[in-house]
Amino acid sequence: MKPLSKKWLIPVTAAFVLVLAGSDSNASVAEAKAVIAYNEATTPHYDVVKRSEKITLDGKLDDKVWETVPAISGGFHFPWDEKEAPLTEFKAYNDGTDFYFAFRVTDEDVVVEKEWKDDESTVDAEDRVELFFAGGSVDKPTPDGMPLYYGIEVDPDGRVHDYSIEYYRKFDSKWNLEGLETKGVKNGNGYTVEGKVPLKSLQDLDLIINDVMRAGVYRAEFSTPAKEGDDPVMEWISWVDPKTETPDYHVNSSFGEFRFLK
Repeated sequence: MKPLSKKWLIPVTAAFVLVLAGSDSNASVAEAKAVIAYNEATTPHYDVVKRSEKITLDGKLDDKVWETVPAISGGFHFPWDEKEAPLTEFKAYNDGTDFYFAFRVTDEDVVVEKEWKDDESTVDAEDRVELFFAGGSVDKPTPDGMPLYYGIEVDPDGRVHDYSIEYYRKFDSKWNLEGLETKGVKNGNGYTVEGKVPLKSLQDLDLIINDVMRAGVYRAEFSTPAKEGDDPVMEWISWVDPKTETPDYHVNSSFGEFRFLK
């Protein structure tokens, strides 16, 4: 997310769980190696399943393939508020060429602006869904620096604000994710969003490593202010609880992992 009026700075350390596999007990020399034990992983993860079908990218989510794709649904919550979050559903799959994603959002008060600014800052005052992608740490610099990480925010009309982020919270809104396409549709219950990104674009950014990509999945839940002219009421929903005292997506603890299945 990019902060509203640059004053609202909002976003599980993605560490692999290592287990040691030794040689046979009769062997004279113990041989061990580190492997990823996903079934024992403490980092939240989501399987980006493989499907052959492509979708008609229109934001409606009525392509049959979506019915076969598992969802992140009940996991979304308000990390910084003790109340139940409205339903947010996220799905994603890949066809070996593209990464497809979809959100289904329940929202009784969809906040969206009529005019879209060229610098994409319109989204800062709107309801939206968000995805962050990272190839490494986003909050613990090393002597060699830190790689960029990336965010895309999509409003209920499918308009997108994408950007790269340099530590510490330096946004480059002129950056665009190569090949990204998005569509959104408002409905009586809220809105739906569909998107597509070439896998090559993610690979070229060194985001997919051994078929795993660190990712954050979020929702900005805005409501119409009681007084006209005031800022909208801003609430923040996340797939992973960052366990920070104040709202913040831009920390390692807000990320989970996407596993690309083949």
